Amino acid sequence: MHVLVFGRTLPTKKTGSLGLFEFEQAGVLAAYAKVGYIFLETDSILTTRKIRKINENYRGIDTVGYYFPLGRSLGSLYSQVRFKLFKKLFREYRAAYGKPDLIHVHFPTMILTDEIIDFIREQGIELVLTEHWSWIKEKKISEEQAAVLKHAVSAAKTTICVSEDLKHSIQELTGKEGGEKLRVIANMISDEFFQPYEREKKQDDDFVFTYIGSLKELKRVDLLIRSFQDLFQNKQAVKLNIVGDGPERKTLEGLVSRDCKDQVKFRGSLPKDQVFEVLTGTDVYVSASHYESFGVPFIEALAMGIPVIASSNMPIVIYLDDSKGVIFEDGNREDLSRKMNYMYENIDNFEHQQVRSGIFEQFNGDQLARKLMAIYEA
Repeated sequence: MHVLVFGRTLPTKKTGSLGLFEFEQAGVLAAYAKVGYIFLETDSILTTRKIRKINENYRGIDTVGYYFPLGRSLGSLYSQVRFKLFKKLFREYRAAYGKPDLIHVHFPTMILTDEIIDFIREQGIELVLTEHWSWIKEKKISEEQAAVLKHAVSAAKTTICVSEDLKHSIQELTGKEGGEKLRVIANMISDEFFQPYEREKKQDDDFVFTYIGSLKELKRVDLLIRSFQDLFQNKQAVKLNIVGDGPERKTLEGLVSRDCKDQVKFRGSLPKDQVFEVLTGTDVYVSASHYESFGVPFIEALAMGIPVIASSNMPIVIYLDDSKGVIFEDGNREDLSRKMNYMYENIDNFEHQQVRSGIFEQFNGDQLARKLMAIYEA
């Protein structure tokens, strides 16, 4: 079987996690099928600086992609130009690597148009979708995006949702179009997070909390910083790492009190290998996020034996028990402080192997690849 994965962009050190989910899935699928990867990055000139093309074997995957600074402010013209670019992109891939049997699209609401959906089906190619986008759960998508989602789900063989909550939202937005074709399959995590490692030796018996994710309002890093400072201000041995970047960064840096400047460290966006290094020196992973479509950093931490603190509103809570972490009441600053204090005082009760127990079996790439191949071949 020849599977073509269509993602947002090509993951690089510059793009961080953007495109990473879809490209890594292409990598694990390559053990079971012929796999290619295409992308069409058409963001504004502020992010996509110049027109360029890629056609190469990238990290073992035949890859074709375009960078074309366009921007969504063009309205209907945006969809028209994106469709023309997609046709050119697809034909270039087909000429170089052959016609795929199936196209697997990630973040379909974000990257598809009605014209692209129809074009794929006209080629006699089956369509499988995986939706990850948290805005769908929050129903923050536009009417136009909701219409694309409904069209895509109707045309697809199967639509995979990364959590039950996301599935329910897609059902509400698409009505009968989804039906039994909607499946829940959790995201995979990279193999390096399952490997044995020696926990970093910290100076002066530091105790370290870490958050990983974008710095935007939905993630509520402001709540995390305030809860941390309420409890640990002037306890210099207790640290908070904030890994990631985004529009709220300057505001969040301004929330850090003078007394906590040495305790709260903004590390910016980091490549995956450096994220792993940060986690090796972490005692507890914590996020105050109101919602995630899945929550990959939680699973990465658990895979490494690091207990977590999560909001009661997060999909991740179905994987947690008393051996793996604690849950705080969504949005409750005082309860988050209490749970951080509990973890600080009781960290010795969280045994490394118990935290990791069952995580590999549920979230390794080979297990995901087998599930996807069963869908493709059905």
